[in-house]
Amino acid sequence: MGNAIGSEAMGRVVDVTDELRACVRDEFEPYEGVYRLNDMGEYVSEEDWENVWADRPEWWPHAWLLADNGQYTSDEVSRMSVEEIEAAFNDPGFYPEYAFYTEADEEGLL
Repeated sequence: MGNAIGSEAMGRVVDVTDELRACVRDEFEPYEGVYRLNDMGEYVSEEDWENVWADRPEWWPHAWLLADNGQYTSDEVSRMSVEEIEAAFNDPGFYPEYAFYTEADEEGLL
């Protein structure tokens, strides 16, 4: 596999959290796709999620979702290559604990 992304790159990935948190809302359109960001139950719309990550490498949101989300620490992800990040993210055994994709209910609530 390729070289590890390193702690500096992982730090830049994690720094995107501030931008995501600026998009947090409590209400959404009925059945709208949303991403839960953490164990505090903060959510952003799928559109906001995609806009925040749009100008960054495609693997960054995958690294973000892997890091400190129940199976891998940020340090472990920083020692992975991009190929390993993609493989871990796409592994059917990866079950994110805190941050994940879901949908709002029929009233736009979670």
